[in-house]
Amino acid sequence: MMDFFSTLQLLSWLAVGAIMFLLVAIMGFDMGGGMLARFVGKNEFEKRAIINVIAPTWDGNQVWFITLGGAIFAIFPRVYAASFSGLYLGILVVLWGLFCRPVAFEYRSKIESAKWKNFWDWMLFFGSSIPMLVAGVAIGNTFLGFPFAFDPGTLRFFYGAQGVNGMEPAFISLILLLRPFALFIGIFAIVMSLMHGAAYCAWRTDGVLHERFIKIRKICALLFIILFALVGVWLTMIPGYIWTPGNTWTSFSAAVNSPLTGATVTTIQGGWLHNYVMYPWMLLAPILAFIGAFLTVFLKNAAVSFWSSVLACFGAVFTVGLTLFPFLMPSSLVPNQSLVVWNASSSQTSLIGILVAAVVILPIIFIYTTYVYKKLWGRGARMSAQEVQRREHELY
Repeated sequence: MMDFFSTLQLLSWLAVGAIMFLLVAIMGFDMGGGMLARFVGKNEFEKRAIINVIAPTWDGNQVWFITLGGAIFAIFPRVYAASFSGLYLGILVVLWGLFCRPVAFEYRSKIESAKWKNFWDWMLFFGSSIPMLVAGVAIGNTFLGFPFAFDPGTLRFFYGAQGVNGMEPAFISLILLLRPFALFIGIFAIVMSLMHGAAYCAWRTDGVLHERFIKIRKICALLFIILFALVGVWLTMIPGYIWTPGNTWTSFSAAVNSPLTGATVTTIQGGWLHNYVMYPWMLLAPILAFIGAFLTVFLKNAAVSFWSSVLACFGAVFTVGLTLFPFLMPSSLVPNQSLVVWNASSSQTSLIGILVAAVVILPIIFIYTTYVYKKLWGRGARMSAQEVQRREHELY
């Protein structure tokens, strides 16, 4: 049931997945390093050394967060409308967390006061951990289903666990999304970020900091393996969604013109593993995640270990995507109104323009990012407490 439009929708979904992976791979170690700086550095110079590992590139890394939001807006506008309105308070919490990061980097060394610096160290920690936790909780709720339904009277998506006729305060709706499985995914997201951040800092530091980060990298990679396996086990115990196209449709893309009718969504125990039964090749994604984490534990070369951590992140991101496919936002209130790849995309003309632009622009961004990192770090440059002490007045 694939036609040209359906193929474009699938390629667009892969493009969003690629951007999400780049966000996790680049911004992930940035956040992990921000969480670790407060605790791994035992004195002022060690803390500054860690901060100077991530501070030169944090703003460029964070651009991928905006890029992901823009991609969802352009490619899956219905998902953007539903999530950015229904999860408005959650997104604000993420933004408030992100606001703490630039001021922590820039203001920390402005006053020679231990209390002042300690305050901004904590702001950097919270600004790095809160976005990862909230993002993980959002992904966890995607597996559980969001309490929304389309209201044709007002042409908007309605959120509320009480149902369409029982509106509740937005704050209560947000609190009700803090369910055990969702919180578990949030914890997993933090552990993955800590593993990735420790791997990056181990690569970019020297001396005693390098040794500490190696130990942290191994511990977090082992936790990654355990938690990732537990997520798979947990998925067998919760209802999963299965999407079935309408009988009269000639292609999947027909869903775009009738997003609320025609398709059938059923929920069955362990339904999220249905794709792996139908398409065994999808098991490659979780296998890559496990392999990457195992290599992160046992490889001694810091650079290679970092890239194995990237592999683990790649496997984790695409495991989520392939497990959910074709769902983007399942509805727990009215499952048949769930948003999937086929009914939530832009028009065929829009997708053609977006994909052409992506083919041109994304490689340019990637090449530029690579160039910036190469210029910033030179040939194997490392940061240490001694280096910060030597260049005390020119570094963060």
